[in-house]
Amino acid sequence: MPETKPVHTFWNDSSVPSVAVRCTRRSAESYKAHCHREFCVGAVTEGKAVMTVRNETCVLSPGLLAVIPPETVHSCNPPEGGTRSYRMAFFDTTWCCSLQEELFGRQGDFIPPAQFLLESDALYVSFLELTELLAGDALPLEKTERATQFASELFVSTCDRQLPAPGKERAGIIPEVKEYLEQHADLNITLQELAVIFRCNPYHLLRTFKQAVGLPPHAFMLNARIEEAKRLLLEGMPPASVAAETGFADQSHFHKTFRRLVAATPRQYQLRPGAVGYLAKTANVAPTPTP
Repeated sequence: MPETKPVHTFWNDSSVPSVAVRCTRRSAESYKAHCHREFCVGAVTEGKAVMTVRNETCVLSPGLLAVIPPETVHSCNPPEGGTRSYRMAFFDTTWCCSLQEELFGRQGDFIPPAQFLLESDALYVSFLELTELLAGDALPLEKTERATQFASELFVSTCDRQLPAPGKERAGIIPEVKEYLEQHADLNITLQELAVIFRCNPYHLLRTFKQAVGLPPHAFMLNARIEEAKRLLLEGMPPASVAAETGFADQSHFHKTFRRLVAATPRQYQLRPGAVGYLAKTANVAPTPTP
């Protein structure tokens, strides 16, 4: 029996800017450790996945939800020789903070769920229903309502409101280094040059950056390049042009790096399977079949 190829479907809609969705079926592809600017919620619908968040590792299986706070280094890969089907939702962080302010009556940074792994039949089913609805042809108003309802139920059920909202990272110069790397991700800067810019010892910079962020500076910069590449792809820029725009030496290097961090090719991320010229930002994507 011939091997079935994995299917990757990406959805987002400019009329529903608070959330984007990824649906992947029967994939054995693995991710390198990476992070997102958004608050991420994921569910395996078939098979299993080994999830590592910071230094914690657990097994994600159907019925469980993974919740990843913004800018948190993680990976979620199938066991050796296995495949998994899964869905991911990426919620805009500013939107989440506004929703939490309405729910909890305070201003501040994003309040993360108390755990990375949630066991709740109701939230799991609600999440799958939400991803189906978002990828379907419902009105934008209904999509926004359901996204708000799900996120609200998730925050109310899982966020520890007795704890103060975590403050912004104050690990010395690390926030400034992160901002510099994000703004200059297209440059080929060395650790020595970075240390000169911030007037510190290269070893100290490397050690403290990795401790605070969870990635060394070069990996964080590559992650920033890929985040920018995803934005440009959604705007319709050809992958070859995106590679040049984001500082990759050639399209091959861009393709390999993108696939390591996204577990899909740039073209798969940009185009819906079977619809030539379809941009991921276009509305009214057909629903992803249930695995």
